[in-house]
Amino acid sequence: MGFELNGDRLREARRYRRLTITSLSEKAGVSKQMVSRYERGTAQPGLDIFQKIVRTLQFPFDFFTGTNKFDYKDEGTYFRSRLTSTQSEKMPSETYKKAAGLVRNMFGEYVEFPSLLQEEITSRSPRAAAVQLRKLWDLGDKPIKNVLRLLESHGILVALVNSGSEKIDAHSGYVDVNQHRYYVVLVDANSTTFFRQQFSLTHELGHFILHSNSVEPQSFDSQEYRQMEKEADEFAAEFLLPAQAFENSISGNLMNLNEYAQLKMKWYVAAGAMVHRARSLRLINANQYLRLQKRISARGWRKQEKLDGIVKPSKPELLRESLDLLENADVLQARELPGILNDKYGVAFPTEILAQVIGVPINRFKADIVQLKPSI
Repeated sequence: MGFELNGDRLREARRYRRLTITSLSEKAGVSKQMVSRYERGTAQPGLDIFQKIVRTLQFPFDFFTGTNKFDYKDEGTYFRSRLTSTQSEKMPSETYKKAAGLVRNMFGEYVEFPSLLQEEITSRSPRAAAVQLRKLWDLGDKPIKNVLRLLESHGILVALVNSGSEKIDAHSGYVDVNQHRYYVVLVDANSTTFFRQQFSLTHELGHFILHSNSVEPQSFDSQEYRQMEKEADEFAAEFLLPAQAFENSISGNLMNLNEYAQLKMKWYVAAGAMVHRARSLRLINANQYLRLQKRISARGWRKQEKLDGIVKPSKPELLRESLDLLENADVLQARELPGILNDKYGVAFPTEILAQVIGVPINRFKADIVQLKPSI
């Protein structure tokens, strides 16, 4: 036959494309039972079916026939909005996290990255943990102008990816590559403003600090997961809006939404998040909070607030700058990276995935064309 399909890789590519076994079988012109057998490794497709699978899933040929040359573990993913997002909406994160981990592992052979937080945050209280981390990172009680840069400066990998879902703002979790552990935060590239991005990233930082070393995210039921989400939100609120400093910054009418909108340029946080913080600090009562929420809805601020367009969402720099450094040092060129990763790890990623996790235009790789080798 000349080739052997790796069933695990077929499953991964199908899940990345958010296709069911049934939908892939229809596109490939074969029964869903056969697709299931291909994925289990109990059957192999003929050449014509293989070609249809490759064209449908748009992954390089070598991805489907390769095998891992590395030790790997995905320790689970914390999804913001997990309770409302579907399983198919979460599937691409598995591949994005793996790609980010492998790129970071390879680049780390040449580039010195910031160390991931080693000091233990002892408090399990979200608010106390946020205070402790601010002190550890020498942030005082000042506003944080750019959470993304802060995370990258402390060794956390951040990537803007196309999750294909309006329900998933961000998600995160550990991956282990050849006994090296990396924490990866994935942010949807199309679903957020800068000010909301700030909170989403800090929410994921909350999971990293509070939960990542002690709980397996997929092992909890909906009620337990809802509690973890609440704790991450509480952490983010205290970390971004320190209680006393935030209270001192509010002057005038707490029932005036424009007051909160103006404070966005001081605290770099969405007005809606500040209204919620004002309520949690009991600066406004429950009835006042409800009235403000109704005004937010009436003004259409659920999707876009006043002043949102002033600051563009941040873009990750850590992996992109590393690639620039390696190119300038003549260690490798971007167009060579897919092949190098395939040779070293046995995974031939589509350039669209590498472009997203590194944060560069896809034409930097001179995008590959998916096709079968002529020798088959």
